[in-house]
Amino acid sequence: LHDLSHPIYTGMPKLPFLPEVQVSCLTRITEGKPLNIAEIRIATHAGTHIDAPYHAFEDGKTIDQLPLDTFIGPAAVVPVQAGGGEAISAAQLENSGVRVERGDILLVHTGWDAHFGTEAYFLHPHLSQEACDWIVERGIKLVAFDQVSPELPLSLRPPDFAYPVHRTLLRHDIPIIENVCNLRPLAGLRCRVIALPLRVRGGDGGHTRLVAEPL
Repeated sequence: LHDLSHPIYTGMPKLPFLPEVQVSCLTRITEGKPLNIAEIRIATHAGTHIDAPYHAFEDGKTIDQLPLDTFIGPAAVVPVQAGGGEAISAAQLENSGVRVERGDILLVHTGWDAHFGTEAYFLHPHLSQEACDWIVERGIKLVAFDQVSPELPLSLRPPDFAYPVHRTLLRHDIPIIENVCNLRPLAGLRCRVIALPLRVRGGDGGHTRLVAEPL
């Protein structure tokens, strides 16, 4: 099994408008307590997580309302070449050389996870509108990215930015996984994915331990 999720730790990289991630100790055996117990404080959109339709739509399904089979199944790992701020086209997804079938999970490998922990991580490629439409038309059930967002990078967004990638995909109940890592060994392959999210009642998203097994 390939682990495609970032570990959660204090001060881990996240979007600047989110609070800092904190992993702290409540009790320690070395301090005379019977058990080690930690506390985690993390926004639902920091770390490797899944966006539910409710993230973009007030009447959208919450993370606990989505069917479990959305998060498990055959997947295609599609490699794309794009620089920071560049758009990923539908043609790049279509002509990657990887077979993409209706009902698949789609993992988009840009290699941007190599920049995790640096400023470069936040100037990433983004999904074009035609690529979003391609994902919808191909019947993809779940899509994942090895970067902080599939949207236009934060520094390039206009004041009236309306999150077109999220609104297009989530409107069709296609959840989005962000901050994926370690896709390189799987690039160009088909695999089986398990990406079960935390069952947050009424949640706009949920963290996931994303794993893949090559077929």
